[in-house]
Amino acid sequence: MNTRFMNWKISILMTAVCLLFNDCVQQYVSPYKSPPTGYLVVDGYISGNGVTQYSLTRTIPLPGDSTVPVVTGAQLQVEGTDNSVYPLSELGNGQYSVASLSLSTTVKYRLRITIPGGETYLSEYVPYLATPPIDSVNWIQAGDGVTIYTNTHDPTNSTRYYQWTFDQTYEYTSAEYSEDYYDTAAETVVQRTPEQQIFYCWKHIPPTSIVVGTSTQLAQDVIYEFPLVTIPPNSQELTVEYSILVTQYALTDSGYIFLSQMAATSQSLGSIFDAQPTEITGNIQSLSNPAEPVIGYIQAGDVQQQRIFINNYQIHNWVYYNTCPGKDTLVGNNPSAEQHFFGELGYIPLHFQYPPPFAGWISDVAECVDCTLQGGTTQKPAFWPF
Repeated sequence: MNTRFMNWKISILMTAVCLLFNDCVQQYVSPYKSPPTGYLVVDGYISGNGVTQYSLTRTIPLPGDSTVPVVTGAQLQVEGTDNSVYPLSELGNGQYSVASLSLSTTVKYRLRITIPGGETYLSEYVPYLATPPIDSVNWIQAGDGVTIYTNTHDPTNSTRYYQWTFDQTYEYTSAEYSEDYYDTAAETVVQRTPEQQIFYCWKHIPPTSIVVGTSTQLAQDVIYEFPLVTIPPNSQELTVEYSILVTQYALTDSGYIFLSQMAATSQSLGSIFDAQPTEITGNIQSLSNPAEPVIGYIQAGDVQQQRIFINNYQIHNWVYYNTCPGKDTLVGNNPSAEQHFFGELGYIPLHFQYPPPFAGWISDVAECVDCTLQGGTTQKPAFWPF
């Protein structure tokens, strides 16, 4: 269950009003006193058909900086009512994982966590749920942009409660294409190889919200065109190619209630009188201090995924203006000019212009040429279609 974004939202919810508006005249002091290390935040999902991965972090004391403390050196294991034990390996940065588990719907499972210092946390046993497949992921373009929907159903009418996470990846370009680059060691301009291109980039957007749904109000366990995300009109995500990977989890009714409360708390930032995180009860507790709040809810089940792609030619009247602050600059074809503009000022050569007396390098500032400066990478994802 990808709710890793939960930690930082918990840390700011109680001061969100004053963070959102500059005209706050009085600092809000939280009545909840967490320990100096912060409360433990447990995030993940026990899966039998995919990777089981958990992150351990701490809430941030209020007031405090925005650095999320991770918990390293812990020992985690999944335990079954059939006395099975599955240890997780530490990946670093508060992440713990195991590649595959042989789990059964006839067995209940729990998570045991032992952190450095010997403190042990234990979840309740939870049933292993058979998550139904995703029927389809579709999209509709309207005035407010492109909205992406998910569809699923359970013919046995036994799931009813769902959670979805989605990872977004999109291809984009810089405003200008560069054929060359300045080699600072050789102090000369050389031609780029395909591996050195900085025009095409790919950017990944991890999950940042809690999305849950239920079919309990329907006679059949059907989820039809449940909205996941809306891409605003003319935004960069759909200028070339866009992909979304939707992951679906089955929930228990109590797990659904917990996540619904978390979603409501994190989304209703308008009042300090809303339900606070310490009022939301998960299913994990400290064995030595059962009254200590622990943020998280352990669930177990199959994980279902589906990926779709949307190309710019499939949508209508989508124009993203990728502009530069100034005009191109002609840099003279001589070592001193090249060293000054490319070596000192950080300009990037685009191509060579002929003929004299206006021969030289057509150039521009790096933010107009290097697509990685917009947060992406030039490494094309392995799943990209072309």
